[in-house]
Amino acid sequence: MQLRNRIRVLIVDDCAATRITLRAILNNNQYEVIGELNDGKKLDSTIAKLHPQIICLDHLLPEKDGLTLLSEIRAAYPHISVVMITGSDDIAVRHNAAMLGAAGFICKPFSQKQVIEVLQADAHTEDMLMIAAKQVNPFADQPYHARAVIADDSLTMRRLLTNILAHMGVEVIGEAYDGKQAVELVSEHRPDIACLDFEMPVMNGLEALKIIHHQNAATKVIMITALASRELFTQATNAGAKGYIIKPFHPDKVTQSVSRILAS
Repeated sequence: MQLRNRIRVLIVDDCAATRITLRAILNNNQYEVIGELNDGKKLDSTIAKLHPQIICLDHLLPEKDGLTLLSEIRAAYPHISVVMITGSDDIAVRHNAAMLGAAGFICKPFSQKQVIEVLQADAHTEDMLMIAAKQVNPFADQPYHARAVIADDSLTMRRLLTNILAHMGVEVIGEAYDGKQAVELVSEHRPDIACLDFEMPVMNGLEALKIIHHQNAATKVIMITALASRELFTQATNAGAKGYIIKPFHPDKVTQSVSRILAS
């Protein structure tokens, strides 16, 4: 079932070669590159004129850096997904971008597969949010029966998971964008469940799982992953994980998994 027309993408990068490559990758039946900018000077007026759904934003730009622009976009246009483009291996860059609300990351040098996977994951999440928004929440006027902390460096993933959990009576009492923050939130709030993405900056989900299981054994940890890897599952299970959510995920499947784990 197709929920949207071609997804409108704006590219902001001071490297012409990067813009050309991204345009070639994205101009297909699913995406439409509606504009390109080599800096952030006219970004606000361009957004107002072209109405992009996704902005691919380089983190190093002349005059005003990408992280500052990301913060401004999220404040003025919270409905627009911002995917950061970076050639840096500095984890602080990804950490700060995740904290500011980046929907995903394209790492230079990038491949067509990487770009499409990042944007497809974001588009799928937005579609699921649209579906969830149309559903009546049966727990809207009832007290929550469980509490959760969720950790994912993608804001859209956190939004979707928070929405799904709310529809099953689970209150999200803390959101983390890296494993270290997840450990701190679980220690502070002692939730019934913690949902941890495997891939996060600063501290990954597996490392966070080991600490949480040691310090807060009563919290049931559910791992989130886009890779159905037996090796990862074995490592996580041995470290104390109670279950898994596979990306891209659907509300019904998440509800089934979380309900089973809460009841165990």
